[in-house]
Amino acid sequence: MLHTKLHLPLALLASWSFASQAAPVAKQLAGPPEEFALMKVADPALSSINSKSAVIPVQFKQDKQGSWRWETNLPIDSQDFKFLVFSRDSKNWDIQMRDPLTNLMQTPKASQFQSINDLKTESKSVQYGMESNKLPATRYDFENMQQGNWTLSITTKDVENLDGYLLIGGDDDYRLNSYKSGGKQVVNNTIHYVTEGVIDNERRLIGRDNTNSGKGMLRRNSNLIDTAYLQVTNPDGEQIKYKMYDDGLHGDKFANDGFWGGDFVAENSGNYNVQVIAQGFNPEGGPFLRTTEHLLPIIEQTVGLGDKTPAIISIDGNRLNIDLGVRNTSDSSDNHYRIIGEVWGLAKNSRTKVPVSWISTIGSFKDGGLNIELDSRWIAKAGAQAPFEIHNLRVEDSTHYIPLIEMDSVSLATNALSTNSLNQLSAQTKSFTGQVTDEMLMGKNPGGDFSVQATGSGLLLVHGYCSSDVWGPVAGQFSGEIIFRDLGANRSHDDFARRVRDFGDANLNSYGIVAHSQGGAAALHLYTYYWSGLDNSSGNRLIQSVGTPYQGTPLAGNLAALGDVFGVGCGTNSNLTTSGSASWLAGIPTWARSRVYYSSTSFEDVWWRYDYCSLATDLFLSDPEDGVVEKSRAQLSSANNMGHKTDWCHTSGMRDTAQTKDSSRNSNMNSNANR
Repeated sequence: MLHTKLHLPLALLASWSFASQAAPVAKQLAGPPEEFALMKVADPALSSINSKSAVIPVQFKQDKQGSWRWETNLPIDSQDFKFLVFSRDSKNWDIQMRDPLTNLMQTPKASQFQSINDLKTESKSVQYGMESNKLPATRYDFENMQQGNWTLSITTKDVENLDGYLLIGGDDDYRLNSYKSGGKQVVNNTIHYVTEGVIDNERRLIGRDNTNSGKGMLRRNSNLIDTAYLQVTNPDGEQIKYKMYDDGLHGDKFANDGFWGGDFVAENSGNYNVQVIAQGFNPEGGPFLRTTEHLLPIIEQTVGLGDKTPAIISIDGNRLNIDLGVRNTSDSSDNHYRIIGEVWGLAKNSRTKVPVSWISTIGSFKDGGLNIELDSRWIAKAGAQAPFEIHNLRVEDSTHYIPLIEMDSVSLATNALSTNSLNQLSAQTKSFTGQVTDEMLMGKNPGGDFSVQATGSGLLLVHGYCSSDVWGPVAGQFSGEIIFRDLGANRSHDDFARRVRDFGDANLNSYGIVAHSQGGAAALHLYTYYWSGLDNSSGNRLIQSVGTPYQGTPLAGNLAALGDVFGVGCGTNSNLTTSGSASWLAGIPTWARSRVYYSSTSFEDVWWRYDYCSLATDLFLSDPEDGVVEKSRAQLSSANNMGHKTDWCHTSGMRDTAQTKDSSRNSNMNSNANR
């Protein structure tokens, strides 16, 4: 294929309308029974947040002298202690600390406080966040600190800047592990969270310089927790505290097993911020305070089960059209949903049920119904026959991948089919050669009907969430490139993918993608669910990405919590959380993942200095990390891992160079890219 170098002027990029393209044509996905487990709802424990820090809100009250004052317990469990102060203007805050021994006195006095400036080793203004969505903070570092419960006091007369947060860094050996353990994320359902204290035995056995902190052998049921509770902020900003219990009755496992559970009813739709707060003591007698922050979207029930039985209603060639019998309960007909289910039939000459294939698509209501297709060759491959059933059927919203309908098993009627159709189906199954084709995996390619109107081939460079123009400065390192620019924006994976498709198909007939950060997930989503110029391309690597949080980043939930005070400039994004990414991945098949080539990076780690990508997020993320994405969460199973490099960080403005500026990797991606 001849590749021409194509530069699209920035003015044209800026004026191009995402709405100018027709709606994308969805693929009709399928795969073998061996992938059933991959396509099921993800185990929530596998997307848990493992925290070595605590986030505490600063809440001032006015004293008799007219000043605004806030005091809190400040647990220090490490001699080398660090914390961040978030405020709109902390320069007007007078921060003081009182040591543990003085706190034990019966009547400790205000005069016994010491200025933080006399105690700190270093302080520095930093930016905390991901991509361009960052919050100002001041980082304080201390050395040789006495371990125990200090008191922190902050006073101010600046009534314009009263709110803020502390982020307290703790001993990496002792962590809090938390996740949502149950509850349908639909209005008026009870939501359960569980948490446990864990000890990183591997770090404690081989020393505190282990760069794999938090990813080694964790000792469970370590009795680090004495009390725990949920701090829930609802979509209206109201905060309610719920106690957590280790009694086996609150979404936790068994009584007194070290797992603490708590629950609450989500009464309204919107984004909830759920903070798990746990306190206790570590085995050395030091204080233990850790928190985890979770972004929890709650949605309305927009679909329901109708009166009709799911049925195969027509056959067109090898394609069986299935009406799921689902009704639209919302006011909108524009919503689209992800559908996933397993098809089962009966073995020939037997009453034994056999698995046929899983099927999936993203679809919207048409003629009052929600439909999906099945390729009859999967039936032939399985040696199955009617009657058929759909097992583990779920219908999810396509923004957060929250199940709205879940059914263990439902019969699939065939009484709507004519005798000729049934004979046609029988003939098709007998003629199957046994080879799995792309059409069986993705549905029938609509050819020119999926709105690729442009000509030529090229390479599409895609940025990430809330991004600056990360590829613009290095565009000359690629050939035949055009740059997708939706800068500073916050998009769900589905919306992002549709916009990439609209832009790419308007300018090129065929293309591969090189992506940064969330752009990698959006590209994989596009290839999985929609026909586009990606499907016209040829070459060695269809999708290449660097720094993509395929398994999410805990920063997404943490930033949402901090946004209660400061606002999150680009908005919250549930697809980037650890739980949200797991929900999305529980629908991405092996054949799509196999077309992804991904890389990860982290800071350069040398023995003689303190190493980091971001001074701010280093207190929160587990090493190795690039300042936004932890190496462990950059992995994508069944994809092609192109390696991990140090001395490169996620974006510009961090200590090491931005990962998109690695000319060696860029040259390699350019040479191998599909076009």
